Amino acid sequence: AEDEADGVAEEEVAEEEVFEEDEEEEEEPADQEQSQAQALDTGEDDPAEEEREDVVENGSANPVIVGIPKELIPAMRKAFSNLCTSPSGVLFENSLLQVGVKHEYVGAQGRISVFFGNLHSSALHNFKVKVDRPDHLRMQMQGTQDLLDDGDYDSTGCTVATKTQAKLLILVEVTAPFDDAPSMRITFETGEGERHDYPLRLPLVATCFMEPVNLDPGAFMQRWKSLEGPERECQEVMKLPPNASGIDEGYMERVSKIIVDGLKFGRCQGVDPTPW
Repeated sequence: AEDEADGVAEEEVAEEEVFEEDEEEEEEPADQEQSQAQALDTGEDDPAEEEREDVVENGSANPVIVGIPKELIPAMRKAFSNLCTSPSGVLFENSLLQVGVKHEYVGAQGRISVFFGNLHSSALHNFKVKVDRPDHLRMQMQGTQDLLDDGDYDSTGCTVATKTQAKLLILVEVTAPFDDAPSMRITFETGEGERHDYPLRLPLVATCFMEPVNLDPGAFMQRWKSLEGPERECQEVMKLPPNASGIDEGYMERVSKIIVDGLKFGRCQGVDPTPW
């Protein structure tokens, strides 16, 4: 656990970063982005895809339930993929809400700060967040009063005034290997009588807890040869995007940066004569 004063300072810095809506996003090769999406695919249905059209007609007592529009799904997937290799950024955004994430990890432990910014012209009421607690992650959570949804139907949630934020801090420790990202469901109501229900996923994936191993060529080859055998090697062929001019050192350097800095793999220099 970190010093409370340090945690407050980090959250204030993260608040400023999250609301920089026009911040330029670093381009990553389209083929790498596709590879990341495939690597993160657990075979389960995307909760946003399942519920984007989950709309209940307005009745006498119940407000309209609005899910995530279909046209936002591609941008959501790209934002999730970017955050899996970046320490901070925007996870979700529409005309009402911006969800920003800042996360950092040391060994098996991580600290995730999530910020829910109201972009609407009026307050968002009954604002709740429910985070999945999978068996392989030990979690401690604290946030804005009444923000966390603990399953109590009497809870009214919190109110997020216009141009302000609700905040959630998650301290996590991984206890077993895993291949899926925990879900996070956001619900709230607008002054116009609409109830919004947004199923998202936190960018909390296995590579977040990795630590790079850097070996000299001799040690690498010794370990590599010890892994020989059937079904012990996987090869992926990368295809250039249609608008790419070709593979050169600059292109491969960008790919390397994503793998080394984003996915936390070690890079062994001098093993292969190819300059990349």
